Amino acid sequence: MLTRREGLPDKIPISICVDIEPDTRCIDPRERVPWTGFEELHPYMNRQRELLEKATDGAVRFSWNLRLDPQIEHVYGTAGWAVERYMSLFEALTAEGDEIGLHPHAWRWSEKEDCWIGDHDNDEWIEHCVRLSNRAYRECFGKAPRVFRFGDRFMSNRIMGLLEELGILCDLTLEPGHAATRTLSTDERTTGWIPNYRRVPHAPYRPSRRNFRRPGLRTFRKLWEMPASTGQPRGIIPGLPYPAPRWLTMIIGFPFPAVKQIFEQRLSDVRPHIVALARTDVTRNPFTKERLDLFFDFLLTHPERERFMFVTPLEALKELAGETFNFRQAQNQAPRPTSLSLTRSR
Repeated sequence: MLTRREGLPDKIPISICVDIEPDTRCIDPRERVPWTGFEELHPYMNRQRELLEKATDGAVRFSWNLRLDPQIEHVYGTAGWAVERYMSLFEALTAEGDEIGLHPHAWRWSEKEDCWIGDHDNDEWIEHCVRLSNRAYRECFGKAPRVFRFGDRFMSNRIMGLLEELGILCDLTLEPGHAATRTLSTDERTTGWIPNYRRVPHAPYRPSRRNFRRPGLRTFRKLWEMPASTGQPRGIIPGLPYPAPRWLTMIIGFPFPAVKQIFEQRLSDVRPHIVALARTDVTRNPFTKERLDLFFDFLLTHPERERFMFVTPLEALKELAGETFNFRQAQNQAPRPTSLSLTRSR
């Protein structure tokens, strides 16, 4: 697990990781609805990129994690539909140096029950979701994905091993502090459990082969786990129940006072860094859009803003881990921003 190293530049890596997905979770299987949230968020993030570059006097890069899973294939006819539909947007993001990663969900359509089921208790189905997404990514982008985040913070030793097999360099799934739960939304059908993450560290680590939630001591995986930033909001926060949840993930669009508290809590870590999450539909709702604006205004006026570096997860690992992170391997796999060639998935 990473701790402060002598001689490090006094910079704070911040990775803003956006899940590119449909505007609703349980999408109608009979309608191929455009991903309007992605269409609207793309220019918004470009405007914020320009403002952050002026505020920090440095390049700004984001991470985008894309849905290419069986739910997308079932509804849109091909898992790579979003790349075909929004090819120009992906070319623009890659030209900026942004990271394009994977973000599969475990949704399985049940004809019998006429609904989507988050099938987390089905190991074979989960593996199918990951493998299909990985294959679709390779077909769309002509190379392997490097960054991964499973939907609804689900993970297992089996899937962590599969990610290592597929060559993933960094996983962003785990959210420290959260207890095990059956579902993240009581009005959705699910199976199995979302694991207990109470003892997951905040700092990036290379997972143990026996327990993905703990750093490996003698034996560990090749990939890195870079947990999302979480914290413990205090006091009465409009938009949250009281008392507030014991642990909350830094999801942009959540009530801003809670997100601000989590941000400041993580800045007090021995080696501070931030992994903030968002969905592409965050601009579609006036309330979440307002909270999004507040978050970026907060970053732009923060007293420590000159220390901020807005980077991809792999770049953050390079800053945090230095020589222990095989960045040469990451660079060899990286797309060339000026010569991206996207191929249509078949």
